[in-house]
Formats: sequence, C-alpha cells, structure tokens
Amino acid sequence: MKNFLNFICAALLALVAGCATSSTNTAQGSGPTDICHVCQYNNDLACVCVKVKDSTPRTEYQGTTYYFCSEDCRTAFAKNAAKYLPKGGQKP
Repeated sequence: MKNFLNFICAALLALVAGCATSSTNTAQGSGPTDICHVCQYNNDLACVCVKVKDSTPRTEYQGTTYYFCSEDCRTAFAKNAAKYLPKGGQKP
C-alpha cells in the first residue's frame, strides 16, 4: 500500500511540475500550455494545466494574459482576479 501511495504522489507531482515548468513544448509538438489559476487555487489538479489554442478562454489583467480551462473559471477570475493570483498579482 505504501508503494502505491508513493507512486500516486510521484505521478501527481510529475503532472503538475511538467505543466508548470514549460510554457511551450515544441519537442513533443503538444503546443503551448499555461495554468488555470482558478483551478490551482481550488486544488482541482484535474484541469490545472491548460493547452493554449485560439479557442482557449482567456482574459487580460494588469497587462498580462491569463488562460483558463473553462468559461466558468474565466468568469470567476474576472470577478476577483487578486483572489486567484499569488501575492504581487502577476504570474510566478
């Protein structure tokens, strides 16, 4: 059981770290990615990583473009952006 929990923790860490560390992954051809700050704030790890396409929900806040996994997350962010951003109000 302990090995299974270690495996799950390692898999989740690899998933989150892989998305958060690269905004583009041209070597694998998957295209640019970003983080849905609303899902990150809500600890919804299933949709933190967002593939950026022309149809990806987005908004501008203080001169920076933010991308979201859904229109609902975009709307929540637009209502109170400071709630979802790290201290300082900009992307890390």
